[in-house]
Amino acid sequence: MKKLILITSVFTIVSCNTKYKTSYSSIELARENVENYIEWINEDLFQGNITQEEYDLMKETYEETLTLLNK
Repeated sequence: MKKLILITSVFTIVSCNTKYKTSYSSIELARENVENYIEWINEDLFQGNITQEEYDLMKETYEETLTLLNK
């Protein structure tokens, strides 16, 4: 369920973002967003804003999303 929500939110952000429609495809923008999310959770873990368990779960989900986007 979390994966579905994550993927849906990524595509919603992409489809609502008109700024990049001429320069990036939706898939490229979605990949970039997910990569940014991974960087942000790395920083959150470093700053102590999330636990290691939360980090592991989110990172696994984001990596699975990237795998799906790269197919």
